Amino acid sequence: SRPEGQRVLRLLRAQEEAWVIGSLAHRQPGSECVVIRNLERSLKMSPGRSPDTSALQNGSLPGEQSSRKRTRVAVLISGTGTNLQALMEQAKKPSSSAEIVVVISNRPGVTGLKRASMAGIQTRVVDHKQYGSRAEFDGTIDRVLEEFGVELVCLAGFMRILTGPFVRKWSGKMLNIHPSLLPSFKGVNAQKQALQAGVRVTGCTVHFVAEEVDAGAIVVQEAVPILMTDSEDSLSERIREAEHRAFPAALELVSSGGVKLRDDGRIVWNQSVQG
Repeated sequence: SRPEGQRVLRLLRAQEEAWVIGSLAHRQPGSECVVIRNLERSLKMSPGRSPDTSALQNGSLPGEQSSRKRTRVAVLISGTGTNLQALMEQAKKPSSSAEIVVVISNRPGVTGLKRASMAGIQTRVVDHKQYGSRAEFDGTIDRVLEEFGVELVCLAGFMRILTGPFVRKWSGKMLNIHPSLLPSFKGVNAQKQALQAGVRVTGCTVHFVAEEVDAGAIVVQEAVPILMTDSEDSLSERIREAEHRAFPAALELVSSGGVKLRDDGRIVWNQSVQG
């Protein structure tokens, strides 16, 4: 407590120099374990030789929590979580506007959950097999999102179709990635559809989630050429590499406020954020 701290400080100062350098506080779920404030300013004002702070980004040292508020993000997965990994790496950058606060899987024990745990991110399993209806399942997901104060949801290989009420509640706050250049090749097996159609270019699309599957407003697309030698596996692998660039880019655009969804389902670009 504060009075006890002051008493200890007085006792110590009778013998030597002493300062209060921090405090313990209850940590909210998903928040930083350690928060250091005013570190750069203190270092620059110290009487000894100040360290080189020219490499500081956002006025923060590595590990220092930025005073800028980041958008609280949840990632929903069903499997390996390779796109999750790309999103986590983006959110770790000091310049990012996103903070991944929880990873939710509808399947227990998947690799993506291990990836999140190793990165120190909270995880939850909401197993769809344990619920009698889609509405019950979605309601549980919604409660977890509320618990973590989530502001933006990313579907990264999430293999469940969400109900209309859930999608409407999170309209403009939920992104999905699809392995084709929408509106071409919606639904499952998009890579196979592209090969069978004989097109020479396909790719990936990050879009806002709408009630119609793979139909929401498009945020980012990246083209991938189809080679004469491509199999479904080789094409899928190259599309996956493009996804790992496109999804982090879209996460940044939306979490920074650079892109927003209008009520009529169209996108607004904020040029001042875009620079």
